[in-house]
Amino acid sequence: MHPHHATARHAGIAIIVSAIASIAAVASDSMASGKDALSIMQSMIALQQSHQLVHIVAMACLGGLMFGYTVLAQQLGLRRTPVLLGLIAYGMGTLLMLIATVVDGFIGTDLAVMFAGKSPEAVKAGYWMIQAASNVVLIDIARVSWVLQSVAAVCWAIALQGERGYQRAVGVLGLVVGALPALAIVMVGANMTEMVVVGILLLQALWNIAAATVLLRSPSSRS
Repeated sequence: MHPHHATARHAGIAIIVSAIASIAAVASDSMASGKDALSIMQSMIALQQSHQLVHIVAMACLGGLMFGYTVLAQQLGLRRTPVLLGLIAYGMGTLLMLIATVVDGFIGTDLAVMFAGKSPEAVKAGYWMIQAASNVVLIDIARVSWVLQSVAAVCWAIALQGERGYQRAVGVLGLVVGALPALAIVMVGANMTEMVVVGILLLQALWNIAAATVLLRSPSSRS
């Protein structure tokens, strides 16, 4: 097997495995519960290890996806402006999502550990910080990250328009599934519902499969 072909194949597998593993990790994550601030924080502490493990897996998946899409950009040709812009946008989106993973998986639970055993006023303050991190910081970071990933998909889809056969078809698909998440985020603004989030994740999964197909079927790379 040609070395470039082997790298492309590994990258395609990395995208598929990372996409599946990230979905499985999120699905297996347990949510904290309770009737008041203290009980919720105590629940977070009880779930801390498993919650952090889920996010460690998610961080590894981000690395796998970054590897896969870097190779895809190499395959499409880094000297092409849309390809390079796509790689920059995807890298920025990955960095933001990594920050969001740290906030959700580590900072929130560490705040619960820090404040759960303190005075009622401190518990309220700690719970307020956790809520602010989860409902404001995390959501805003995720929204920007998803938009950047959409920009990347559209850029690479534009580059694929110059190819032939199935790659051109993937490009057409990429224009649609790449643009829709960004449009949805702009339209709903801060009112992100669970349905919107699920829709974005499904569109991203579809694009991941399409991009992995390009890599798995690509016999060579461009310089």
